[in-house]
Amino acid sequence: MYGLYYTHRHQVVSLPLLGVRAEASIKELAAQVKLTQAYGNDASFPIEAIYSFPVPARASVCGFVMIKQNGTRVVGSVLEKQEARKTYGTAVAKGQQASLMEQQTPDIFQVSVGNIPPREQVQIELVYATELAEDEENDSIRFHLPFHIGARYGNAPPPLTPFTSTSVITSRSTPFLIINAIVEAVAPIAKISSPSHTTTTELGPDPALPNFKELPFSNYARVSLSSDSALTKDFILTVKSAGLDAPRCVAEPHPTHNTAALALTLVPRFTLPDLARQEFILLVDRSGSMANKRISAARKALVVLLRALPHQDSLFQIVSFGSHVSALWPAGSRAYNQKTLEEATRHVDGMDASFGGTEIRAALRKCFEIRAGDRPTSVLVLTDGEAYDVDWVLAEVKGSVKAASEGAPLRVFVLGIGNSVSTAMCEGIARVGHGTCMLVAEEETTFTGKVARLLKAARTPVISNITVDWGRPELESDFEVVEKAEVVKQNSKEKKSKEKQKTLNIFDKAVDPTHLDKTGPPPAPQVILAPPSDVQQSPFKILNLFPGTRVNIYAILQGRSSIPQTVTLHGSTPDGASISLPIPVTVSRLPSTPALHALAARRIIQDLEDGQYTAALTATLKDPADADLLARTARASIVRLGTTHSITSTYTSFVAVDEAPGAAPPENTHQAPPPYVRQAPQSVDSWAMAVSAVDNYDRSYYDPTIEDSTPWTSSEEYGVSSRPRDQPRGFTVSASSSRKPVCTPLSYRCFSIDPYCI
Repeated sequence: MYGLYYTHRHQVVSLPLLGVRAEASIKELAAQVKLTQAYGNDASFPIEAIYSFPVPARASVCGFVMIKQNGTRVVGSVLEKQEARKTYGTAVAKGQQASLMEQQTPDIFQVSVGNIPPREQVQIELVYATELAEDEENDSIRFHLPFHIGARYGNAPPPLTPFTSTSVITSRSTPFLIINAIVEAVAPIAKISSPSHTTTTELGPDPALPNFKELPFSNYARVSLSSDSALTKDFILTVKSAGLDAPRCVAEPHPTHNTAALALTLVPRFTLPDLARQEFILLVDRSGSMANKRISAARKALVVLLRALPHQDSLFQIVSFGSHVSALWPAGSRAYNQKTLEEATRHVDGMDASFGGTEIRAALRKCFEIRAGDRPTSVLVLTDGEAYDVDWVLAEVKGSVKAASEGAPLRVFVLGIGNSVSTAMCEGIARVGHGTCMLVAEEETTFTGKVARLLKAARTPVISNITVDWGRPELESDFEVVEKAEVVKQNSKEKKSKEKQKTLNIFDKAVDPTHLDKTGPPPAPQVILAPPSDVQQSPFKILNLFPGTRVNIYAILQGRSSIPQTVTLHGSTPDGASISLPIPVTVSRLPSTPALHALAARRIIQDLEDGQYTAALTATLKDPADADLLARTARASIVRLGTTHSITSTYTSFVAVDEAPGAAPPENTHQAPPPYVRQAPQSVDSWAMAVSAVDNYDRSYYDPTIEDSTPWTSSEEYGVSSRPRDQPRGFTVSASSSRKPVCTPLSYRCFSIDPYCI
């Protein structure tokens, strides 16, 4: 099924998806994507509908527009999440057309559209900026356009009610799906291809450009694809051009704010001696979703990994997981030699995908428990990542990596396999695991280069003390101690009040000795954020510098006119050798949405969510042990970044309201299923997931004006929050039963995206 849907008489009904147009502008190492999707309400009554769509986890959604049938463009704005819900709910209650876009996971977003008039069409435009990853060869990049949300593992959903309506208009004079990509490189394009689809490619710049004849012809390419039906897998485009791996730094002055965003990127090329006495644990996903081509790709990758492990004083182990965990050698890792290599190879040859569900958290915990502990350990995970417990998994990895000793560090690397791989899960594990992630599509017949990059990173010693000199004073915290000033001010007032008190009546008849003032608990300390620091950098602490693996570092500088001419990357190797790499800065002045600001802000938010700012934030608090104040301070910073740079996040959402007066919706307005979808059915098509209709559900739990009342518990280090174990994040609880709460799946729609920023 495709696109928007709503409920009618307890049945889920999909709306016709009239067409999809995706436009991508790929410039060197980043892309801007714009997706336009058109829907029609073919019912005789107004409806409120909903859908979900995927984006790469490394992307930053920075534009949202609702287009009415009469051509009116209603541009969305970013508000704090609960404020956005309230704005949307109020508008819908007034009969106004409105839409709301929220982040469900870093790679899944959800849109609600209220009061679509009968027999009318509505278009939704979505815009995001995204980094580009390195591909199989040197000097190559990979553009990934998601069109598919895979069936992700979690608590079993209730029985599914199949859709009966047709969701795609098949009688049409124009293609249902159109993808256009414009590629610009700094050097002639040596190779451009799509391993996922058959495309039409033309070299040269767009003839419509005013300076078309002046542009270097071989540095440009245009790629297009059209289809009369939806795609069944993600679209992938690879580009090879000389110099794509070379160090570079691009600066972007903000068109309206007094800031400049800088993006530093390079693919390091260096050689260091392998880590001595290392342990390698190969963790293989053998759940049902890995069947067929995926498990075949995993076996192929394992063969390459096994034959490339360091032969000197290395231990290794193979662990398989699904609903349960099984180690090749239950007693622990064994020495790497010809005998153990042959035994491991026979084990790999017999692997299938028969282990059930994707219990990746338990599998990782098992690996961390059985590691040798007296030497460095690298865990290499091969998975499609299709599970919903991303927060739990990242917390498990982060806690174990943090607990490892300096002499026996733990790192986690990921090879994501599949056409609908969860980038949030795979890239997230590698990020908090101080490792790196590579992605492989099912159709890729050659990916030895990616496996080699992954293993080379795992064999490389940690390069420490990595810093960037942005041409400014030392990096400061985003927060300053401001509460102490407030306390001093309050104490001053109290002192003056005491000085004015001259006498005290110790027998006041108006005083009742039996009366107790019920003041309640003291209010929580107010969060007061200082202005942003002169330099906001992400990663806040640079932990990874691996040969052959692209590193991206961002900064937002205060003062758009003071852009440095050069930035310098510093660091040191384990043997004491110093690193100093000066990189000239190029200024970009594109008249579009400030994409670098959006990417930089998204990465800083990610650092806050991962807890990288915990130490810096704690130092600014009046009570460093106040975990609640720490969490609220981090949340306030995320909200400020999201609203300042107009990007969605965990705590900010896009909302668009047509201010034209609307009639109050009739009582029988047909509403969308509840919006917090996390659970997937066992099988799904390319654009949407089936969802069960629930006859008795509490409609308050999808009302955008109702705040989420489920308690959250903050972890020791801010950035990981969790719900009670029996209610995974993203589920709603049915109130129709007095028994144990039942997690009720809502609805899923997956989509494409696209690149011109508005």
